[in-house]
Amino acid sequence: MERQNILYVEDDYIINLANCMALRDSGYEVTEAHCALDAVAILLRRDDLCALVTDIDLGPGGDGFDIARRGRVAHPDLAVVFMSAMSGTRFQAEGVPGSEFVAKPSEPSQVSAALARVLNARPLLPLAA
Repeated sequence: MERQNILYVEDDYIINLANCMALRDSGYEVTEAHCALDAVAILLRRDDLCALVTDIDLGPGGDGFDIARRGRVAHPDLAVVFMSAMSGTRFQAEGVPGSEFVAKPSEPSQVSAALARVLNARPLLPLAA
């Protein structure tokens, strides 16, 4: 079976390391970005990505919501998981349709489970956010 390619965006090194290792152990091919600018460049360049897992608060250059909106333009059926230490209230207002929110701190298994859910639901996503 072909490995699913995902883009993982996180600016915290320790969280990035733990979650990327768990996602790779779960069978995903993971491309990493550490800021919004790099993430958008990857999304625009790659046509094989099926999912985006992104922190929301990434500092200067845009946030996870910006990345997801741009990602859905480039890849209309892109599955999206947001992660953040902030409350889910902002996610409810700004998250793209069909996405999930994982509150930090979290276990890598929670991120993997959320990713599996959005990938399984992907055919139900609208064509554009």
